Amino acid sequence: MTNDATDLPFTRAEYDDRLRRMRRAMADVDVAFAIITAPDTMAWLTGYRSRWYRQHTSTSMPPAQCIVVHVEEGHPFIIDAGYHEQLARTSTVLDDIRTLPTSSETHEASLDDYVTFLAAQLRPWAGGRVGLERWSCIPSPAVADVVDAMLEGLGCRVVDVTLPFRGIRRLKSPAELAKIELAQAACDAGIRAIAAEATPDTTELEAWAMYSLAMVRAGGEPAVLHETVAAGSSVSALHRLSGHTRLGSGPVVHPDMASAVDGYHARATRPLMFGGVSDESRRQVAIAAGAYDVVAEHGAVGASWRGLLTALRRYFASAGVSPGAEGGVGGYELGLSVAPGDWVGEFAWAMDDERDDVIEAGLVTNFESWTSLILVDTVVFEASGPRFLSSLPRDVLEFA
Repeated sequence: MTNDATDLPFTRAEYDDRLRRMRRAMADVDVAFAIITAPDTMAWLTGYRSRWYRQHTSTSMPPAQCIVVHVEEGHPFIIDAGYHEQLARTSTVLDDIRTLPTSSETHEASLDDYVTFLAAQLRPWAGGRVGLERWSCIPSPAVADVVDAMLEGLGCRVVDVTLPFRGIRRLKSPAELAKIELAQAACDAGIRAIAAEATPDTTELEAWAMYSLAMVRAGGEPAVLHETVAAGSSVSALHRLSGHTRLGSGPVVHPDMASAVDGYHARATRPLMFGGVSDESRRQVAIAAGAYDVVAEHGAVGASWRGLLTALRRYFASAGVSPGAEGGVGGYELGLSVAPGDWVGEFAWAMDDERDDVIEAGLVTNFESWTSLILVDTVVFEASGPRFLSSLPRDVLEFA
């Protein structure tokens, strides 16, 4: 991979190292070549990001882009529509860009065009084991069925490489951590803007707009999952979309936020209230905040997840909170995610897990700690101990 594209978020050396790691993962599962379709894997390996992957579109516009990597031979290459050639040249490290000959600004390649062209590129490796990311939302099942039939016709055996490919990017490099730290600062800036500018008459969507503007001005970009401002609702409502409900309609507002820099995500949530904050609200959020100390004490690199989770269960029980029913903690991997994905990576953990693995340096997850109120943060597990990235107070924030 040698393209001198100027829009890349990382150095060529970083991408070369990623290719070496991917090829080791392919060799470990005895895969001769891989057809990469997951947007986050394409971005991680080469820098490729687009705003249109055709994951849910007209049947006359099938998903028609992928990156092909051989375990040993040559350089990876990308297949894409003809009108995406400049996008591929300026946003990837790839020199080998193979555009569909039947596609142009005025004509879309058909599914048969795409699969026939793909087959022609793969024919030298006919009969080999091919890796596909079965857990990717792209291509659609209809397209995947046709690609599978084509590969079967070439005598290839399909191997699901979702877990190996996600696994090689679970532990973050220093350059990736720097992106996440920038994203966290932007996320915090957005939440502070809501606290400073919103009034009881502000709607959830207006508060979301306040967040978005401040977050972007602080150097962030929108996350792939819609951020939610939930007013007058419980923690369980944080998966709904922001609407026209006024923030003053209930006792608490939860801005459940994320920000990204070059696709690398960080998260933060703090409960917000108008007027005086009750002693009970302070007590509830203090319990959630106390879990941070437990992670700091028991979350060292090399320590067992079982030990940390046991300590967390013990902590909540000692605080009079029934673990799981009335409160708890958990997290999932943070890092690179690309639209249309609504998740980041593979790794996830929860307080009621029973697991025997150990905590690894370079793992980044969100950290959700809740009772009736919730705190969300980003935590980096590193050699010196767990490090929480958000600079927001671990408390109820009062609107200005």
